Amino acid sequence: MNTQSNGTCEFSVVPLQRTGDGHAHVAEPETRSAVERYKEIIGSIGEAVATMRAHDETRVAELMARLAVSQDRMVDAIEREKVVKLGVALHWESAVEALWEERWLRMRPMPQPDERVPARDQNDYDAAMELAFQALEESLQKRSLLRRKKE
Repeated sequence: MNTQSNGTCEFSVVPLQRTGDGHAHVAEPETRSAVERYKEIIGSIGEAVATMRAHDETRVAELMARLAVSQDRMVDAIEREKVVKLGVALHWESAVEALWEERWLRMRPMPQPDERVPARDQNDYDAAMELAFQALEESLQKRSLLRRKKE
């Protein structure tokens, strides 16, 4: 606030800290040359770039390791898929052979997988497939035993 000669007060919209009035600390003038300041700035940029490169190299190594693990898991999954498909095909063929004598049963081609089935561990599906095939074999064995008794 400045008091003028006519007795009125003039208020400034700029805070005292920014005008240099009051108790504000005034920075000392630069004693370094522009070349020295330029070299300092370029040096700090170079350090920042080196730090970023080191961080990037670490991250690349980490991601490469994760990629290798992921690729190994994909290879395992693909091999597992082939084994499961082969097992399903063998069970289907065995079921068709076992039911060949049943003239009333009309055999159809193997159905496509049902994608609506909820996701579970593949071992659960393998066990269910094996149990279903065993139940089929047992029912056919019981049926053949009943036929022999009647003869």
